[in-house]
Amino acid sequence: MKRKIVCLMAAIMCFSMTACEKTPDKSLVTQKNIDRLEKAAKETPKDGSTLKDIIETTTDTYDFNYKSDDGKVKIVADNVPVTLPTKDTIPMYRVKSDELSQEIADKLYDYFFPDGAYTTTGSDWTKQKIDNLILEEKKYIANVKDDPDTSESDKESIIQTHERIIKEYEEERKTAPDESTLKYVPKDSSYVDVEQETVSGTTKTKELNVSSKDQKEKLNICSSSDEDSFSSSAGYENVKDYHYDGILTTQAASCTDDEKKKIGISEEDAKKYVDDFVQKIGMDWEIYDVGCAAGNKYKEDFDDTDKYNQDAEMISADNYTAYVFNLVQNINGIQSATTSSDYVPDKDDTTLTWLYEKIRIIVDKNGIVAFSWEFPQMVEEEVSDNVGIISFDQAKDIFEQMMPLTTRGDLEEHEDRDVEIKATATVYEVRLGLMRVRSSGSDRNGLLTPAWLFYGDYNIDFGGENYSEQQPWILLAVNAVDGSVIDVTAGY
Repeated sequence: MKRKIVCLMAAIMCFSMTACEKTPDKSLVTQKNIDRLEKAAKETPKDGSTLKDIIETTTDTYDFNYKSDDGKVKIVADNVPVTLPTKDTIPMYRVKSDELSQEIADKLYDYFFPDGAYTTTGSDWTKQKIDNLILEEKKYIANVKDDPDTSESDKESIIQTHERIIKEYEEERKTAPDESTLKYVPKDSSYVDVEQETVSGTTKTKELNVSSKDQKEKLNICSSSDEDSFSSSAGYENVKDYHYDGILTTQAASCTDDEKKKIGISEEDAKKYVDDFVQKIGMDWEIYDVGCAAGNKYKEDFDDTDKYNQDAEMISADNYTAYVFNLVQNINGIQSATTSSDYVPDKDDTTLTWLYEKIRIIVDKNGIVAFSWEFPQMVEEEVSDNVGIISFDQAKDIFEQMMPLTTRGDLEEHEDRDVEIKATATVYEVRLGLMRVRSSGSDRNGLLTPAWLFYGDYNIDFGGENYSEQQPWILLAVNAVDGSVIDVTAGY
C-alpha cells in the first residue's frame, strides 16, 4: 500500500509555513488592528470590491510554477481550482472561544448513547495493583544497577527518579482499597462542575464524562468560558476494532479503489453517517476533505496478577480501515478556514493558544468510531454583511511574492544541518473563505475576516527523507480586507 509519510516531529515543525514564517515584507506581515479591520469592513465597498464583483473577475483555476536558482525551493500550482462562495456579498463577524452549551452536550449524548450511559464511582486502584507496580520499579532499579553500559552518574539519576516513584506509590497505597470498589452507575447528560489547580491558579470548567458499561464507548466534553482556563472540547471514541489516536491520513483521492474496498464500507456510505450526525446534532458543518487511515491495535499481555506488560506494542493495520472526514463551519454559506496545524511556539504575547477550530469524524465499517471537536469558535455578532475585498489577482500576486521568501527563510533556519534540505509547496486549492484573526492580547476573542486561503501540501526533503504536513494545511492565508498575510500560529 502506498502511503504518504507524514511526520509532525518537533524538528520538522519549524518548516510549517504557518509556524515559523519569516517576515521579509513588513507591509504585508503586520499585526492586525481589530479596530482598523472593523472600520474598513463597515465602509461602503469601493467599486469592483464586492464579492459579486470579485466573482465576475476571478478565473476558475490557478497556475504558478516557481523554482529557485539553487533548486532548493519549489512552488507548484497546476490548474488548481479557485473556489468562491455563491453569494453576492461576504461578511465579517466577531467570534469568541466559549463554552459548549448544555444543549450541545445533550445532543451529543443522545446521538452516541440513545439507551443511556454510565459513569464510575469508587476505585479499582487497589493495594495489590500498587504492589505489582512497586515490584516492577524495584526490578527496574536492580537491572539499572547491573547494567554495564550505563554510566555511574546516569545510574544515580535514574535510580533517584524511580525511587521517588516508589515513594509516591507507597503513599497512595495507604489510602487504596484492599479490593476494587469501582462501580458503574447510570449518568444523564448533565454537566458536572469541576475545579482544577493549575500553574496559573484555579480553573473552573463544566464536564461530561460518560461511557458504555464495557468502557468501549466514551464521550468526554469539557466546557469552558474562563479566559485563563482550558479551551472547550468534545470527543467520542468507540473501540470496536481499532484505536485511532494520533493516526496519519492519506488523501482519499490518492487511495486506490482496492485500498478503499478493504475498509469494508464505501466512501459514499461513510459520508451518509457523517451527514446524519451533523443533521441530528443541528450544527452548520460541512465536509472539507476526506482521508483514509489505518487503525491501531495494542498488543497487551497480562499475567495472573493483572500486571501490565510495559513492553506492549502498538500495531498498525496492514491496510486502511477507516475514512477520516475533516469538517468546517459553514457560516451563512461561507466556509470557515481549517488547518491541521497545532504548533505552538514558546509562550509570549503573540502566541495563539486558542488554535484554529478542528472538527473530525472517523467512520469505519461499524459506523462512526471517533469524533473530535477542538477549539470551537462561536459567532457573536455581525460586523458587516458586505465587506469590500481585494481581487484574486491581487491575492495571488501576494502569494507569489511571499511564498518563495518564507520558504527560503525556513530553509535558512536549518542551513547548519549536515544534509541538504529542500522544500516543495504544492497548492491544491485556493478558496475565498472566512478566517479568524484574534484580538491583540486575547486568546478568547477575534474577528472572522474574509481571506484568500491557499491550501496545499508542504513537503520537506531532508537528504532524501521526505516529510509532509498532515492535511488540511494552509500554505498561506491572505487577509482579503487589507492584503496582509495572516500568521496562522500567532493568529493575527
